Amino acid sequence: MIYRNKILIGMLLLIGFSATAQKMNREEVVQAALANNDQIKAAALQTEQAKQLKKSYADFGNFSATLMKGEYNTIQQDNNLTFTQSIPFPATLASQVKLGKEQALGAERNFTVTQNNLVYQVKTTFELLLYHSAQQQLLLSQDSLFTDFVRAASVRFRTGEGTSLEKATAESQLLEVKNRIQQNEADIYILQTRLQVLVKSNDLITAADDFVKLNPATGSVESNPTLLYELQQTNISKQALRVERNKFLPNLEVGYFNQTLIGFQNTTGTEDFYDKSKRFQGFIVGVSFPLWVAPQIARSKASYYQHEAAQKNADYVKATINQEYVEAQRELKKNEASLSFYETSALKNATLILSQARKAFGAGEIGYVEYLQSVRTAIDIKTNYLLALQQHNLSILKLEYLTGSF
Repeated sequence: MIYRNKILIGMLLLIGFSATAQKMNREEVVQAALANNDQIKAAALQTEQAKQLKKSYADFGNFSATLMKGEYNTIQQDNNLTFTQSIPFPATLASQVKLGKEQALGAERNFTVTQNNLVYQVKTTFELLLYHSAQQQLLLSQDSLFTDFVRAASVRFRTGEGTSLEKATAESQLLEVKNRIQQNEADIYILQTRLQVLVKSNDLITAADDFVKLNPATGSVESNPTLLYELQQTNISKQALRVERNKFLPNLEVGYFNQTLIGFQNTTGTEDFYDKSKRFQGFIVGVSFPLWVAPQIARSKASYYQHEAAQKNADYVKATINQEYVEAQRELKKNEASLSFYETSALKNATLILSQARKAFGAGEIGYVEYLQSVRTAIDIKTNYLLALQQHNLSILKLEYLTGSF
């Protein structure tokens, strides 16, 4: 199984090294993702769709034109041309237009949510790539350190000053470091391909930035895009309920007719004959409403329950985001304290321990056991520092995500 894993890692590395790479900093990789990612493009198209649908809510219904011809007055062939238009009640029409506007705003809020989620994915992936790149540099320095240790142990063994145990220990430490280098290289490649997908690039993404401490984010949880989207969903459902209730109001009917009445008509006290060249006209005004209102009552109740559900969901999302925000702030404070410990004293001590251990071991003042203990202590401090820096930066990115500060 170990052999198979090494083969798999080797194949991944060969693929990674053979592919072209594109160097980007934090800002560049975010902007590239916002410009190229298909999720963003899909959300933008949905926004445009909602804007077009907004125009459809000012719908007056179908215009009707009918022609009636035949013996509807006398045995003469008369004709009647009637134009009618059904118009929603003004309150109904106004509420429908408002619903279209709310839905268009909801699509815009959804677009912002998609942007915020994508930026968070990109930033965290990029930060992990920086961490593993810094980890790689530390591992390479360890490789150099243990290579020197193996060389010194081999010389001591040949001259009789050292033991085979010392030599075997040095070699095993070096092999362990080389294994960790391979594992870390595989992690770097995985993160690069993940960024490649998020950015939708033909090339692997490599980090142009250094792994440094990020500054705390500024912003309010009230600006969280997901929260704003859910609150907008309550506005949409509220307006949809208003539309359904207004549909109990009747539709208005207006029309115009123009027709012939061929025959004798007594209009001036005498019988006058009117042929097909003489036309009569008038207008039509009326209302229309359903005789069976049960279906509309059901639709209105369904909209009411939908609004209540949307309100409950928004309340839950708000409580959840507030809790996540509080936890993220506490996590940041914890990570700031841990990082401060390494920055103010631990890193300096690690450098001193490593320097003194190398000098003492080279001068023969300490044995390999003491040397390894000192080296491991220094390496653990530097490794834990990188981990503390990673956790600190990820905490800041989480706060940026929660406040929508992208």
